[in-house]
Amino acid sequence: MITNRPLSLEATPAAPSGAPVSFPSPARGLAVLGAAAALTCSSLLVAPAALAHDSLVSSVPGDGTTVTSAPESVSLGFSEAPLELGAQVVVTAPDGRVVTTGSPTVVGNDVVQGLAPDRPAGSYTVDWRVTSSDGHPIEGRVAFVAEGGVGASPTASSSAPSPSSSSSAPSPSATEAAASPSTEPASAQDDDGSGISGATWGWTIAAGAAGAAMGVLLVRARGRSGRA
Repeated sequence: MITNRPLSLEATPAAPSGAPVSFPSPARGLAVLGAAAALTCSSLLVAPAALAHDSLVSSVPGDGTTVTSAPESVSLGFSEAPLELGAQVVVTAPDGRVVTTGSPTVVGNDVVQGLAPDRPAGSYTVDWRVTSSDGHPIEGRVAFVAEGGVGASPTASSSAPSPSSSSSAPSPSATEAAASPSTEPASAQDDDGSGISGATWGWTIAAGAAGAAMGVLLVRARGRSGRA
């Protein structure tokens, strides 16, 4: 026979009002704070390394250096091997011409760019842009000075005499100076002609006077012979 008994619910005795409240121990709190600080520091140290890109560490010729003659190529060295895709190098000569030829080549951590055969002396600038190993583009500039040029010299043609100067027409004064000697013989010929004409007239007058004298003598001789 099953009998139903009433369920008795007994309340949990409450803690006395004067009992102390329990808190975590100080050692345990310091341990938790230390772990949190360690995690924060490690995240701060790892974040810059993850965000850092490749950087230019060297160049040939070096930035700000002076070389004996203009080089055949320039080389840029990076902290990590850059991607060949998107690599660009522009080298500007002292006269403003771009003297790069062909595309740059990535060899390990270096980017090599060839230059044109005609490279004058003076200051050069190298503007570069490459894709970092993490996929981000980076760019910069390098400058150097070449004491000597290579290839054709732009001043060689200017020193040669121009055809116009050698084949220039003579000036009017030169023409008059060249023509003046021909007038002097003409005047000399005129003087000679006038001298000959005067001598001829002198001889003619003298001959006439002699003829007249001879005529007078003949008349006198005839008169004397008639009287005798």
